[in-house]
Amino acid sequence: DSITTMAIEVLPLRRLALSTRCKSHQCFSSSSTNAIIEQTTDSLQEQGFSVYAHRLVSESTYRSLHKRIPKLFAGEFETGVYPDEWHWREGISKQNGVTREMCNVWKSDRLVASIVLQESLGKLVAQIMDWPSVRIAQDDLIWKPPCVSTIDNNNSVVGFHQDSAYISSQFEPYENNSVTVWMALDDTDEETGCIQYAVGSHKWKEGESNEDVETLSSATFHGSGAESYQDSLPSSNNMSNATIVSAPVSQGYALFHHQNVWHGSGPNLSATRHRRALVGHYLRGDVHFADPGECQK
Repeated sequence: DSITTMAIEVLPLRRLALSTRCKSHQCFSSSSTNAIIEQTTDSLQEQGFSVYAHRLVSESTYRSLHKRIPKLFAGEFETGVYPDEWHWREGISKQNGVTREMCNVWKSDRLVASIVLQESLGKLVAQIMDWPSVRIAQDDLIWKPPCVSTIDNNNSVVGFHQDSAYISSQFEPYENNSVTVWMALDDTDEETGCIQYAVGSHKWKEGESNEDVETLSSATFHGSGAESYQDSLPSSNNMSNATIVSAPVSQGYALFHHQNVWHGSGPNLSATRHRRALVGHYLRGDVHFADPGECQK
């Protein structure tokens, strides 16, 4: 099997939305055009991802987040509420070489909440997805620190996975029920481990059951090394013809990607540069839990 790897042109992105207002920071550009929205929608449908052409996060906001992130991973939560997931803890976990992640930080930090829950972003998502309404499913705060040594850096990867395994499969109807907005808080490129996509993989017909695909995704997000983070791509699909592209994004801009597109990222090889991102997973507003009984247990 052969995989074609290539880099795509750096393009910016631009928008988000749900409910709280950003008072001290101008988080998002207010400009939006039908042409850009259509272009983004078309790219999502064709390739499975799109880089948006306007800035989503202002310089003052991402600089404020740079100061907040170490405090969050040290357990300093402004609201007194823990995030739902917390991978890597200051003073407890291995210092280097792993991808640090928190989920649903909006519960813990008001600045994060003001970004991922912003009404203007929700409206933008609804326009791009042609949804009647939008809800937040979860956020992700991801941090790949600079590389200290080749050995340490080996695990600062994210294994190839589909976001649908974590988000879409929990809701009905399943089809087209979620989308991901990946906001770069630093300039990201191949050196720092930018996102890579299997182009068009959102159209693949699954060779395994949904349960197998979910297992692949869940097992590899934090469990891959630099030599194996692409191994979770289903071999029964079009793997022999898969084209893997790197998608560098400028600081403050964002990627939109389809719930079923396969994606991951390599290690941060830079000795000086951080690779931080804030991710919003958004749901079509009229979905419901796939198994209410399980959710009540």
